[in-house]
Formats: sequence, structure tokens, C-alpha cells
Amino acid sequence: MDPNQSQPPPTVSRRTARWTIAACAVLLIGSLTGVAYLAVSQWRSNSDAADRIVSEAAGMSFVAPEGWQEASQEGGGRLVYGQVALEQPGGEGAILLGKLDSSLFASAESDNAKAACTLGSGMGEFFLPSSGERVDRENREVKGREVDGDSCFYRVRFADDDPQAEVYAAVVSSGDERWWITWLGNADAPVDRAAAHALAESIQPL
Repeated sequence: MDPNQSQPPPTVSRRTARWTIAACAVLLIGSLTGVAYLAVSQWRSNSDAADRIVSEAAGMSFVAPEGWQEASQEGGGRLVYGQVALEQPGGEGAILLGKLDSSLFASAESDNAKAACTLGSGMGEFFLPSSGERVDRENREVKGREVDGDSCFYRVRFADDDPQAEVYAAVVSSGDERWWITWLGNADAPVDRAAAHALAESIQPL
């Protein structure tokens, strides 16, 4: 064979060709998926930032549950606990948020799970009109973008005709800083536990 003669292109089997095409398709799909993920993440980040409520006093920001807004403290009103109160216009229930400091017994608990249960117990005793049986307890771990912690939920079944009450409490931390939320509800305005969990996860330090 003449060494100067051009060599014929190598033969590629159909099977090899199919696998090559499939691999290229996977790489293309993976690339497009990555672009889509970045676009969605950026959109979520921008949307999240626009909806954030900032509390300088508590040193945090958060995203309120849908339909809830920051309660006005005009007229010299002052919160008994926390730095922020949320209300649902035309609805019942209340959400309180704040920095976990020495004003609350729960701050003595270094473990977030114990602190959340202590917080929920104390808030229930303070805000509910009478004692009752605590049922349907649930504890969950909270893992947000910048905080993690624990939550505690329970219902209170009263002996009289008072409607059943509900209490959700969470304590989250970032480094040495800790924050808390309490959502109080009843049979007519039950606590939305998924929304409460999302609220706790949305907390970010300033």
C-alpha cells in the first residue's frame, strides 16, 4: 500500500454510533437542565427577596405565610413577647416572632428541640384561656437556607365547650444567634403546619 495514499476513515459500528449519540444527548440535556435550574433558582431568589419582612430589632428577615401581613403597632402598642406580630386580615389566629433572648424561659435550653417544646408550652399557658389536655403532639426538624433547628406542635382539648386550640413553636439558629416563632390557632383557624414550617425555614440573619 502506498504510504502517501490517504487512509480510509475508520469504520464505526452502528452500536458505537448509537451510544455516542445517546451520550451527546445526555450531556446536552444535562447542560440545559443546569441552565434551567440556575434560572429557576435566580427567579426564586429574587421573588423571595421581594417578599421578605425585615426586623432590625430581631436581627432577622423572613417570608410571611401567604395571606398574612405584619401587624401595625401604631398607637403605642407593644408586644408582650417578640419583635414582630403577623395577622391575617379578617381571620383569627396570631403569629409571633422574635430573637430568643433571656426574656423567654426557652433561652435557657441550649438544645433547639427542647427550647422549641419549652417555648410552645409556655406560650400555650400564657395565651390560652384555660388548661386542657394536650394531644396530637408532633416534633420536626427545621432546615432552612441559613438556619436550622426544631419545631413542636400540639393541640389543646378543653373539658368545657371552648373550641380546640393549636400551638406551633419553632426555634432556629445560625451560629450563636437564635430566633423563635409561635403560631396560635383554633378549630376555626387551625395552624397551617406546612406554612409554619416554611416560615421557620425562611428566617435569615441580617
